[in-house]
Amino acid sequence: MKGDKAILVVEDSERLNDFISSQLQKNGYTVTQAFNGKQAFKNLQNGYFDLVILDIKLGDIDGLQILKTIRAQDKILPVMIISSISDDETKIEGFRIGCDDYLTKPFYANDMLMRVERMIARSEIGGLQHVPVKQVMTAGPFEADVASQTIRKNGTIIPMRKKYFDIMVYFMNNPNVVIPFKTLYEQVWNKEAPDQNVVESNLYVNIRNLRMLVEDDASSPSFIQSVRDTGYIFIV
Repeated sequence: MKGDKAILVVEDSERLNDFISSQLQKNGYTVTQAFNGKQAFKNLQNGYFDLVILDIKLGDIDGLQILKTIRAQDKILPVMIISSISDDETKIEGFRIGCDDYLTKPFYANDMLMRVERMIARSEIGGLQHVPVKQVMTAGPFEADVASQTIRKNGTIIPMRKKYFDIMVYFMNNPNVVIPFKTLYEQVWNKEAPDQNVVESNLYVNIRNLRMLVEDDASSPSFIQSVRDTGYIFIV
């Protein structure tokens, strides 16, 4: 029954959030509203949802970063992006990160409802189970707060650029496994890897700088270690 299906609506426009939520409620769904990224993470951590409707342009956290965090912890939770951004590059990035559908504003309510019903029906096949999605992740001495985009080591904040933060979050979600150059590049940059030499060169510079921030001794790294001719491994 639709009443048993819980949907999280993440949209910073109160008017649009109310409209989407009312349409879903009229059609029998249980709805939780979030008007920014922090509220979204609080709900994702404390509640169970069958679907997330997610805007990209939120007031505090980029919606694609929220999607990336969801996918790092839950591979199957259906996520539909609803956004005014209509260019193909952003849509491709959204699907590459892991959205299940992308609806461009403005849209017809019936179109949205049809997509919602289809995604929920698809997720029910096989009795898929979802997990709470955390805003703060830990791995060894490190703690990553997605909302504030900060990394802490033993409780102390390590200031760093966003790209380094994204690399660290990916490492922390995939500890103690070898990550090929190509995989790391595609997951962090959200695009298909170009020439292998370009990928390795780009990663080398970023990893070198990241090690200088997070390692006790960057010349002899304990956490971010190279795997010859293959990639990197994050040891914790």
